[in-house]
Amino acid sequence: MRVPKRYAYIEEKKEVHRSLFTGDQNEAQARLPLVKKKILAELDARLVGRSPEKSSHYEAIAELSTSRSFSYRTADELVASGAETIMDRMISLISHNDTPTSEAATSLLGGVERQKLTITEVAASMETRFPEDVVNKAHRAKKSWCAQWTRPASKVVELLGHDPIFQEILRQDAVALRDALKDRVLEGDMKGRSAQKELRLLNTLWDRFHDSIGVDEREMPHSPFYNLGKGFAKLDDEDSRKLEVPTEIISQKMIAPDALHFMNDELRDITLVIVETGARQSEITDLPPHSIFLNASIPHIWIRKETGEWAREIKNKPSKRKIPLVGVALEAFLRHPEGFPRYRYKGTYSAAANKALHAHKILPDDITVVGLRHSFETRMINAGIPNDERAALMGHSIKKARGREEYGDKMPLEKKVLYHKKIMVKPPA
Repeated sequence: MRVPKRYAYIEEKKEVHRSLFTGDQNEAQARLPLVKKKILAELDARLVGRSPEKSSHYEAIAELSTSRSFSYRTADELVASGAETIMDRMISLISHNDTPTSEAATSLLGGVERQKLTITEVAASMETRFPEDVVNKAHRAKKSWCAQWTRPASKVVELLGHDPIFQEILRQDAVALRDALKDRVLEGDMKGRSAQKELRLLNTLWDRFHDSIGVDEREMPHSPFYNLGKGFAKLDDEDSRKLEVPTEIISQKMIAPDALHFMNDELRDITLVIVETGARQSEITDLPPHSIFLNASIPHIWIRKETGEWAREIKNKPSKRKIPLVGVALEAFLRHPEGFPRYRYKGTYSAAANKALHAHKILPDDITVVGLRHSFETRMINAGIPNDERAALMGHSIKKARGREEYGDKMPLEKKVLYHKKIMVKPPA
């Protein structure tokens, strides 16, 4: 294969010749991609080996081991694992004609010490380790994805009083963290569910980091955070579900003419759309213009994953759905046929809406605008709409709602609009 130009600094040859060890053309074609991957991994390891960044060199060396179907182990770890493990690696080096001074030999025989990154450094590096997870996310969604690693990492630093080397965190350190979080929950400074989530994310961070450096999951060091979140949810109030907005408030104080005159036009109309769609807030605020269909035979919006200029993720696969527009939701979109650019991808709608609705005594202090989605489902229950069809309209998993696999066609828009009209809230006469 030709040597890509980016490796000219460390490889003088224009071509690399490597045997595929077969005389069969079909077998050779099947082996070709793997061998190319190995060659590129070796070149990458040599390239970053010139860099003073020891952690980069370590990662390249570890990835080279993975490309040879081995997990990386240091020399001391190989000695501890026995002669058979070492011989397997020696045989691989000999079969590939690798020299004792090659990067492959350094990799398979553990010639580089493990990198010592702190938990803060590991958390901050996740975006570069898993670019495929953020490539199609909008800026706000990408920021949120990164925060799921940096936020719990910062709690570890805060509660332990130092920034520990990630791979050297002991079980007793993790237990100390758990106990400190438990104290905060008992003192009312945070929710039990939040503490449980932080511990779960730290456990996931451990697994994904080791996966990123090529550690075989069968040989992965045991996570110090494993299973530490048990019982935290019990510390929350039993009735912790967000309260729904009563239908009387919706009809008399929200959709009545000029009822929300104190809101700006986009803030008001997003609120009205949520009333009659039951959609999640971000599904409406982040909706791009090309997913709004006002001229269709049944006006509707299409909630789906977007890429390119309008890139955004959706919560899960069942969230992908078409929602018919009726009543005040249709009127709102007719006023805003391009969507809501003032709040798109910013995540500021909820705070602004709650502040305005509470200040003008539209909502009681213990109820927030999230309760509109809960009200939507209650209206469906009162109308006798079946459980699995409610799930489809809400963007929930029908499989979970039924307790079994989902078969048959998805609910057509013509049927959905009948349900939406059936539960439509009417303003006072």
